Amino acid sequence: MDVLVVGAGGAGLRAAIEAERSGAKTTIVCKGSFPSGCTAYAMGAMQAVYDPRDSPNDYLRDTVIGGHFINDQVLVKKMVNQSIKAVQDLEKFGTVFQKEGGRYKLINFGGYSYPRAIVAYEPYTGGFVKGLISKVRELEVELIEKTMLTRLLTESGRVVGATGLDLETGDFLIFKAKSTILATGGAGCLYPLTTNPPDVTGDGYAMAYRVGAELMDMEFIQTRPCVVYPPTLRGKPPPADGLVSIGGRFYNSLGERYMKKYDPVKIENVTRDLIAISAYKEIKEGRGTAHGGVYNDLSGVPEDELKRFQSFLEVCKAANIDPTWQPIEWAPGAHHFMGGVRINEKAETTVSGLFACGEVTAGIHGANRLAANALTDVLVFGAIAGRSAAEKALTSTSPNICEKQVESERKRIFNLYERDEGEDSKAIRTIVQNTMNNYVGVIRREDQLRRAVDELERISKRTQHLYIAGKKTYEELGKSLETINFIEVGKMIAKAALIRTESRGAHLR
Repeated sequence: MDVLVVGAGGAGLRAAIEAERSGAKTTIVCKGSFPSGCTAYAMGAMQAVYDPRDSPNDYLRDTVIGGHFINDQVLVKKMVNQSIKAVQDLEKFGTVFQKEGGRYKLINFGGYSYPRAIVAYEPYTGGFVKGLISKVRELEVELIEKTMLTRLLTESGRVVGATGLDLETGDFLIFKAKSTILATGGAGCLYPLTTNPPDVTGDGYAMAYRVGAELMDMEFIQTRPCVVYPPTLRGKPPPADGLVSIGGRFYNSLGERYMKKYDPVKIENVTRDLIAISAYKEIKEGRGTAHGGVYNDLSGVPEDELKRFQSFLEVCKAANIDPTWQPIEWAPGAHHFMGGVRINEKAETTVSGLFACGEVTAGIHGANRLAANALTDVLVFGAIAGRSAAEKALTSTSPNICEKQVESERKRIFNLYERDEGEDSKAIRTIVQNTMNNYVGVIRREDQLRRAVDELERISKRTQHLYIAGKKTYEELGKSLETINFIEVGKMIAKAALIRTESRGAHLR
C-alpha cells in the first residue's frame, strides 16, 4: 500500500480521505469497530471564525493565551487559517451543523473572546463524523477493523509499516507502507475516571517512542467534568462543560457556588484547567459529595437550549435523573492529552516516513486546550497529514521489511499469550491506573511524582512475566499488550511532570 493510517477516529478518517483523494492507495487499520476513537462520542463542536467581530488573529491569540504561551504558534496559525475550509469540507462530505436563520449557531466557550464554536446535529451520538464516514465509504478506502497494530517497522531509520494482531482470529499481520500516519488518539484510560472509550490506551505514543520519534509536553493532561454518580453514567461528560456559558452552575456539598472565590468575574465560565483544579480542591478539602464529586446544576439553562442535548437527557432519564431540576455529580476525569508526538506544519514527525495527526500529537494546544479546538485540530491536521503522507508515498520506492523485526515482535506477542503463570495483566493494569490517579493527578507534588516514577519502573520490570489470567482470547491478549503500553506512557508522563517544576495550565505543582 502507499499510506497506512493507524486509527479510525476523526483524525484518521480525515487523513485517509485526503490521502486517497491525493492518489495514494490508502488503508485504515483500527483496533475497534469503524468508526473508533473519541470523535464519535464528542459533542461535535469545533471552532472557526464566523462572528463578524472576530478575526483569525483573535482566534490565534485566544488559543495561545489559553495554552499558557507554550503552543507551537506555527501550528496554531495553520489551524486557525484553515478552520473555515475545514468546516466547508466537512459539510461537503455530509455533516450538518446547527443553524439559526441560515447562519451557524455560535456558542461561546470559556477562554474565547467571541462566540466561535459551531455544533453538529446529534451531539454526542456521532453527528460530527457522519460526513467523514460517508466520504471514506464513497472513496472505498480499504478498512481493517478489530486489529491492533503493535509495532512500527523500520528500515534505515525510516518507518516502512507495522505489525498487527487480529483481535478476533489471532492472525499475526504485516503491513508494508511507504508512509504511515499515526491517528491513535490519547491515553485517557490510564486513569480510572475518563471520558474516553476503553480502547484509548496510548498505543501511538508507545509505538512512536520505540522507533525514536520525539514526544513533548506529556505532563499536560486535560481533565473535564465527568459524572461520578450514578454508576451507570460514570465517565459521561455533562454537555459543554456543564453548559456554564448559558446558565449551568457548580456547587459544593455545602451549597456554595464555589467558583465565585476562584474567579469572581467569570465564575464558572473559565478554561478547563481552572474548572478542574477548583473542583479538585473542593473535593480534597472536604466539600465534595458523598461520591467524591461536586454538583452541576442545569436548572438555570433555558429549556430550549437543554433540549438540544437530547441524547444526554435520555441517558439521564434512564438513570432516574431529571437535569432540569436535579443536579449532576461530577469530578475531574481524564479527557485530552495536550502532549504527544512532535510534528511540523506538514504533520511530519521526527522520524522519516512517519506522520501524525489529532490527539496523538503535541504543540497545538500548549498547556491547556480550549474547548472545541480538538475537532478543528483533527480536521485541519488530518487533511495535512493525509496530503503530506500521500506526497511522500507517491515519490518513494517500495520499502523492504526486516524479517528480524517481524519475528521479534511475533515472539513477544505469542510468548505472552502462551504463558500460564506470572503477573496477572488485569491486576497490573489496575495498579498502573491507581498509581497515575494517586500521584500524577490534577494537583502534583515532587515526592508523589518521584514515587510514581519508582513504582512504574518496578511495574515495568514485571511486564516480562505478564500472563492472561482466566479465559484466553485474542481480545484479552490485545488488552495485555495495551497494559505494556500503559506503563510506557505512564512513565513518560510522570517523568515529564517531575522535570517541569513550575505550574502551567493543566500541570499544577
